[in-house]
Amino acid sequence: MNKNIFFIPLIVMILVSQLTFANEKPVELKKGCMKDYPLVTGETDRDLLNIYSQICNKKNKKNIALQNELLIQAAQKYQQLGKNLKALQLVENLHQQNVQRAALTDVAFLAGVGIAESSLQYMRSNEVRYLNAQTTYPAAKKLSEHIQISLPEPDTSDAKAITDVSIKQKKFSKNTFNKSASLNRSAYKATQVNYPKNNNIQAKTAKAPARNTIAQAKPQNGNTTASGSSPFASFNKN
Repeated sequence: MNKNIFFIPLIVMILVSQLTFANEKPVELKKGCMKDYPLVTGETDRDLLNIYSQICNKKNKKNIALQNELLIQAAQKYQQLGKNLKALQLVENLHQQNVQRAALTDVAFLAGVGIAESSLQYMRSNEVRYLNAQTTYPAAKKLSEHIQISLPEPDTSDAKAITDVSIKQKKFSKNTFNKSASLNRSAYKATQVNYPKNNNIQAKTAKAPARNTIAQAKPQNGNTTASGSSPFASFNKN
C-alpha cells in the first residue's frame, strides 16, 4: 500500500514533465518550407514558426484565402518582434500578389515608424547630432503634419443612439422650452407696462397732502381777509 502511494506521485511528475517538454519542443520547419519562404530562416519565435507551419501544410496549399490571412499574421508578428525590415518585405510581396488589406497598411506604417524611431535614437545617442535642416527635418515635419490631420475619431461608444422616440422627446422638450420662454416674455412685458401706472398713482397720492397743507396754512396769515368781508373794510375802520 505504501509503495503504491509512493509511485503514484512519481508517475504524475513524469507525465507532467513529458507534456511540458512536448510543449517547449521547438517547431521545426521543413527545408522546402524555408526555401519557399526564406524570410523565416533563422527565426526562433514559436508563434511565428507555427504560422509558417500552417502556411506550408499541404492541406492549406490550395486555400489561397487562408494562405493570405496567414501571411498577414506573419507580417504582423514580424513587426511585433521588431523585425521591421522583414515585415515590410512581406507586405511588399503581398502587394505584388495584389493582396490589399488595411492590416497590411497598418503593419507598413508601424514598421516604418519603428525604423524611423530607431534611426533617430541612434542619431541622437551614438552620433550625437540633430536632424538636418535641409533633408531629414523637413521629412519629419511633413510626417508630423500628416499625423496631426489623421488623429483618431472621438469615442462615441457612450453616445445614445438616435431613434424615433429620442427625436419626439427632443421636439417635445424644445416646444416646452419655447412655450415657457414665450410666457416669460409676456410676463416681463406686462410688468414693464404696469410700472409707469403705479408710479403715477404714487405721485398723485404724494401731491394731494401738499395742497391741503397749503390751504390750511393760508388762514394763519394775519393779513389775509376773512371769507365774505369787503376788501376795503380796513380803510373804513380807519
